[in-house]
Amino acid sequence: MEIENVQLIKPFGPLMLTAQIPEGIIKTLNGIVDVIKDNKDMGGRLAGVIKSESEIPHSMLEEKKVMNIFHSFANNYVQQGLIASTGQKNILDIIDVKTQMQSIWSVSQYENEYNPQHNHSNCQISAVLYLKIPTMTPRNIPDKQDKDGNIEFTFCNRDNIFTASSFVLEPQAGMLILFPNSLNHQVYPFQGSGERRSIAFNMSYKAFKKDSGIQILGDGVNMYNEINFPESIPWRRLENV
Repeated sequence: MEIENVQLIKPFGPLMLTAQIPEGIIKTLNGIVDVIKDNKDMGGRLAGVIKSESEIPHSMLEEKKVMNIFHSFANNYVQQGLIASTGQKNILDIIDVKTQMQSIWSVSQYENEYNPQHNHSNCQISAVLYLKIPTMTPRNIPDKQDKDGNIEFTFCNRDNIFTASSFVLEPQAGMLILFPNSLNHQVYPFQGSGERRSIAFNMSYKAFKKDSGIQILGDGVNMYNEINFPESIPWRRLENV
């Protein structure tokens, strides 16, 4: 019996975007982190059991001409989400997408530090960009999967051959991952003397009808706060210090 039109489809689950960032840009970002990483001013706002987590001023990214990179990938991510959710390839002919950085910080993770399962709030897009990956000492436990230093995303609690409940990635320097802010994720500890360095950030998006300029999708809370309560926006407070 001949069976035709067999195809594998993925109708459910979160959309993620991955990319490899050029070495020159990674060098620039490492230079920025070298300047601010000892500030350690993000610990109270983050879930990680990590000592060195420091906010990055937006002005530093603008000065080094790298802020546009984050916006470029976030904008593309939203566009792909619009196409996937509507099934209309021409949706971008009538909708204009704008993205905004809400918060961005460095994470310098060392031996035995970790990030428990969590997700992010006050944004629509979350992301991580790896800048340095250390040499890790393997645990060499028989019949055990080695997840040391890896990041794991968890979507559901049903795991079988047809449904994967989680997705594990082994970070590499230059690897960028964008994902929905509500997606649970965790980072495993590792053994070794080096630094596992990354940049994490949260972004919002707004989608407007091109013919009228009316906003039809995306962030509303941060937009309202920016207009009425600008002092409540964390990155604005940082820039005014």
